[in-house]
Amino acid sequence: MASPPGPARLAALLLLALLAGPAASRFAPADNHLIACGATAPAVLPDGRRFVPDSGCASMTLRSAAPALPSAAPGAPAPAPPSPLHAAARVFSCHASYDLAVRRRGRHVLRLHFYPFSPALASACFHVGAGGFLLLHNFTAPSPVVKDFLLPVDADVLVLTFVPEAGSAAFVNAIELFSAPDELVGDIGTLVAAAGVNRTDGLSSQVFETLYRINVAGRKVTPFNDTLWRTWVNDEGFLVSKESSSSKAWSFGGRIAYPKDSRLMTREVAPDNVYNSARSVRSDGNLTWDFPVPARNRYLVRMHFCDIVSKALYQLYFSIYVNGHLAAKDFDISSTTGYLAYPYYIDYVVDVDDEGMLKLAIGGSKMSRPGEASGFLNGLEIMRMNKTGGGMDVDFPAVLDMGYLVSKGFGEFARSLLCGLVFAGLFLVFVMLVLRLRTELKNNGTLWFSQSMDSGDGKLAKAYQLVPTKTDY
Repeated sequence: MASPPGPARLAALLLLALLAGPAASRFAPADNHLIACGATAPAVLPDGRRFVPDSGCASMTLRSAAPALPSAAPGAPAPAPPSPLHAAARVFSCHASYDLAVRRRGRHVLRLHFYPFSPALASACFHVGAGGFLLLHNFTAPSPVVKDFLLPVDADVLVLTFVPEAGSAAFVNAIELFSAPDELVGDIGTLVAAAGVNRTDGLSSQVFETLYRINVAGRKVTPFNDTLWRTWVNDEGFLVSKESSSSKAWSFGGRIAYPKDSRLMTREVAPDNVYNSARSVRSDGNLTWDFPVPARNRYLVRMHFCDIVSKALYQLYFSIYVNGHLAAKDFDISSTTGYLAYPYYIDYVVDVDDEGMLKLAIGGSKMSRPGEASGFLNGLEIMRMNKTGGGMDVDFPAVLDMGYLVSKGFGEFARSLLCGLVFAGLFLVFVMLVLRLRTELKNNGTLWFSQSMDSGDGKLAKAYQLVPTKTDY
């Protein structure tokens, strides 16, 4: 009979079970392209993801009319890059594209990593388009940045195009493209304006660029702790009044009660670490956050709520303000969720004018108990929406259409042009033959004549005969 495992072995098994549990439940996208551009070896991140070089990826094709050169980050004495993804880049001197195979059509997350490790890259100016949308226009990356997009993909191949400005270059260090969960963005939101609040739909067909992910009153959340490998930052840098006596920060050590078998509210929407912290305001106060954003754009503002503040249901009532407009008055989250520590979010759509500042606020309500918490907020996401012309900043330019043409190669273009010329020639020959036949028939004194006749079963049929138009007797 085998002896029972010792304490050390039991501890090891318990640790493996704890580690395997979250890993087994992590989101597994149907499409998952992780590409280290210009690299010669795979790059493995602390979250366990493995990025493969773009020179040997079977599900991706790099197209360029001129050689797209790999570029390595300088060695000592330059400081080491903060991530293995930043050790190399792919540099383009002309139009180029990545063709990324798509197994499952629908919404995808696209992240582009830019780490300018040389002055030439820091001054590069270029455009980036994907799937018929202009994502970046006259873009420069003087400092490290990750551009995060959510876009619909309705083809079996997503063409990601880079177009340098004249006399400049384009570059990219890494590319992430993976299928987004269906519940990430719905089709319906709430449009907030000076005239009031109205329902708006069609969000599922939009392109979104995420500008801010905020963990209110909480620590920074890294990709290691997010099932969609996102980064959430603390809100203190955006608070208008940090020393308000009417506000309080909260931390929750219990379990977040996600709806059982729900397809709308999962950890892919936001991780536990976002809902485990909150900032509250009393009935006589308010909390305001200011976010600099590009002017003259439309934004999706997602506000995350999870009542970790109340001791019982139906004790909190508060108002929500989006860019100075009242979005909700005396909002009662208990009536919406029916539970404490139950995650919930609201999607607001708002236009930002020339000021270029998006203001968000929560205010207390007289319906709440005096001196106690009246309202709260756990998290924020701010996403810029694409314009009607297909671009995030401007309409889709013709230069990207040409970039797609070049990325496909002039040989394919020449073949298409030749086929078109052959078809036009055949059509011209056909027209000439018809005209010649009509002329000969006219000269011979004949034409087509039709008359109705009985088909024998009581129905009329058309008979076509060639009859003379003049008599010779």
